[in-house]
Amino acid sequence: MPKVLVSNNSELLRHFTAAPFKRLDLQLLVAKDADEARGIFMTQEPSLAVLDVELGGFDVAKAIKAQNPATRVILVAGKRMSGDQMRDVNASGADELLIMPMTADELHDVVAIQLGEPRLGTETFAITVEVGGKAVEATVSNLSVDGVRLVVPDPVTEGQVISLQITPEGEPTQQFKGTVVWAQPRDGKTVVGLAFDKLEPGAHAVLAKLTQWQVVRDGERTRVVLRGDFTEATRFDELMPAMVGRIVFDTAQVTYMNSLGVRAWCEFLRQARIQGYEFHACSVPFILQASMVRDVVGRGTVTSFFAPFHCIGCDHQEERMLQSAAILASNLEPPIFKCPSCGGALEFDDLPERYFAFLEDEAD
Repeated sequence: MPKVLVSNNSELLRHFTAAPFKRLDLQLLVAKDADEARGIFMTQEPSLAVLDVELGGFDVAKAIKAQNPATRVILVAGKRMSGDQMRDVNASGADELLIMPMTADELHDVVAIQLGEPRLGTETFAITVEVGGKAVEATVSNLSVDGVRLVVPDPVTEGQVISLQITPEGEPTQQFKGTVVWAQPRDGKTVVGLAFDKLEPGAHAVLAKLTQWQVVRDGERTRVVLRGDFTEATRFDELMPAMVGRIVFDTAQVTYMNSLGVRAWCEFLRQARIQGYEFHACSVPFILQASMVRDVVGRGTVTSFFAPFHCIGCDHQEERMLQSAAILASNLEPPIFKCPSCGGALEFDDLPERYFAFLEDEAD
């Protein structure tokens, strides 16, 4: 049961009791002020701290990071951020900034990512990874019919063969083998790009289903988890029957969109009679297209999205999820994080005016 230190903020505490959080099985440690927060951290050693900046969040974040840099810290603010406050956020070493008001879904996505837990719609199949004939704990992302991205604890070399067992919920296990096409050491682990060997028709069909989309009923709303590539081969017709009521599109697993895929997606949004919709956890490829083609988000709004960050000092690169409200509150100024590899500055790796163009309507 992960321990989470939380400032005594009524909105935060209300969200932590919402349905999405029940699956995370968190132990909340509530602090009424900065002194109590520091005391709880010293005695309980939580994995994550969610701190209200109005309750001494900046100072507590600094103290936590000084004591244990591995502890994840989310700062929460309830107003527009000045340049000085954004610099305070950067100096605190916080891993994320959120602006209130926010939805429980927004908070849940960030908390799940910081704790390394799957978000809703990403936990519908189990994968076992074997390296050198030994089962290992692995983080799996960007699964497609062509291959997968893994983070494994052991050293891996290019050309090495890795075996996977994929078990979709309620279906038999499928066996896969792939060849490592690239391997990058990172933070004591190895990030691996694995290309699958020739797939049997049954295995290919399973991957195709897992890597296109999934519809998850979530109370009064429907969450549609979109996956894989949007190309001339992508057809969204089968999604139409699910477009009833309010829809949340989760595009974190969209890995590529070409011009024909963008056209097909925009046409789908135009034809779908959706009461209302929004986009959560948008991937970098999705945001790049949304910033060029406004119809990619149609009448919807983007609540959160991933963005590229880079450390000049050690060349570490990663994607961080940002809240649209936080970027708008900072006048489209991207945050600077602490590099997890060398402790240097992890800076936004794009042009803000280009990457954040999809937010222009909200910024006006």
